[in-house]
Amino acid sequence: MPRIAMYAGHGGSDPGAVARGLREKDFTLAVSNQATNILRSWGYTVINNRTTDVDRSITRDANLANDSRVDALVEIHLNSNAGTPATGTEAFISIRNIGNSRAIANAIVQRIARLGYVNRGVKTQTNAAGQDAFGILRLTNRPAVLVELAFINNPQDMARFNVNDMALAVASGIRDAIPISSGGLPAYPGTLLRVGDRGESVQQVQRCLNAISVRQPAIGRLNEDGIFGPRTLDAVTTFQRLFGLNPDGIIGPLSWSRLSQECGGGAGGSGLPPYPGVVIRVGANGESVRQIQRCLNRISARHPSIQRLAEDGAFGPRTLDAVITFQRIFGLSADGAVGPATWARLSQEC
Repeated sequence: MPRIAMYAGHGGSDPGAVARGLREKDFTLAVSNQATNILRSWGYTVINNRTTDVDRSITRDANLANDSRVDALVEIHLNSNAGTPATGTEAFISIRNIGNSRAIANAIVQRIARLGYVNRGVKTQTNAAGQDAFGILRLTNRPAVLVELAFINNPQDMARFNVNDMALAVASGIRDAIPISSGGLPAYPGTLLRVGDRGESVQQVQRCLNAISVRQPAIGRLNEDGIFGPRTLDAVTTFQRLFGLNPDGIIGPLSWSRLSQECGGGAGGSGLPPYPGVVIRVGANGESVRQIQRCLNRISARHPSIQRLAEDGAFGPRTLDAVITFQRIFGLSADGAVGPATWARLSQEC
C-alpha cells in the first residue's frame, strides 16, 4: 500500500501565522489528523510528524519521511500576507522530485479549489543557493508538497473553511495522484452491479476506473459518489471494450476480476518491481515490457512528449520511441534499451 507522510506545520511554541485570534498551528493539526483518518480508512499507510500540539523539528521530520521511504510527503499550512489580504490556495513543491511532486500538488489544489477557493497554482521557491527555500522540501528526498490551504488573514477564506471538507479535499487529491495500486478491488461482492445500484461496491468500481483512466483516458473520470448512473455506465462499457470483455455495462465476476487486475497492477504509486536482471530492448515481449509501458503511460501525463502506448507487452517501434524520449528527458543514455539505470529511474518517476 502507498505510504504517505501527512505533516502538520508549526506546533507547540510556534503558532505559525496568527490573525483575528486564529492560529495556523491549530488548523494544520486538525486538517492533518482528519486527512490521516480518511487516508487510513481507504487503506493507505500514513505517518505523522505530530498528532498533538507539540514542537516539531523539521530535520527530524524530514529524516522520518526519508527513512520510512514514503511515496509522498504532504505538509499542511495556512497562508498569510501583509497589507490587503490575499485569497486562495496554492502549493510549493520539491525541486528534487519535481515531476511527481507537481502531479500530487496539482491534484490537491484542484480538489481544494472545488470548495470555492481561488486556485493560485503550484510553485517552486528557492534560496540563494538554488535549493528549496522551505526546509521540509529541501531536506526530504521523497516527492514533497507544502500546501497553503487558504489565507488565515482573509475573513472570506476562513468563513468557508471547514476542517472536514478541507481534509477530504487533501486526502482525495493524494488519492487522485497516488491511487492504491497493490490491492486492486476486494473480493467480488456476489451480485451483478448495474445502472441504478448504489453503495460501497459501486464506489470501489468508480475509484478503480479513475485509477485506470490515468493510462486509458478514453474511460473518463467519474465522481466517486457510489451511484451507478449514465456516466459510470459509459466508463464501464468503455473499459470492457478496451480489455476485450462483453461491453454490456454490467459488472459481473469477469469484469470485476479484470478491473481488480488493472487497478492493482497498473494504477501507479508504487513504481516497478525489482529489475528483472536482463536488458529489455526492441523485440522483447512479456510482462516486464507491459510494466514499462504502463509506467511510461503514467509519466506521459506530466511529460506529454512521451507518446502514450498500447500496453500489449510487445517492445516495438512506438515503445522504443517512448523509452528514448524518457531517457533524454531524465538525462540517461538514450539508447532505447531498458537496463538497470533506466529501470530504476522509471520506477522512481512512475
